[in-house]
Amino acid sequence: MGLKVLVVDDEEDVVEVIQDRLEAYGFAVVTAGTGLEALKKLSVERFDGVFLDVKMPEMGGIEALEEIRRRDRKIPVIIITSSSTREAAIEAMAKGANEYVLKPFEWEELKAKIEKVYDITL
Repeated sequence: MGLKVLVVDDEEDVVEVIQDRLEAYGFAVVTAGTGLEALKKLSVERFDGVFLDVKMPEMGGIEALEEIRRRDRKIPVIIITSSSTREAAIEAMAKGANEYVLKPFEWEELKAKIEKVYDITL
């Protein structure tokens, strides 16, 4: 498949699960622990998509999403956030996210969102 994606979350265990699964499907995965780190990586590397948590230190996902959209209107962004921040996920969709998944999530749910956003079959 060869898609290169950026996974942004301050919870290492969440990043690890997503990274392992995506790599098993042939994605190249780069990770970041904060919104600021993600923006730095996005400014020097080309990605086919972003998986973005909402609640992070330094810069949250909504703020990072706004900056991502200022730079690139087309890059797919999937929000991954806790169910306690459902409103934030809805706000992210209004600000240009392509899809969202609430933590804790089942892999099948995230897989379905990936297939929808990228129009692929995993």
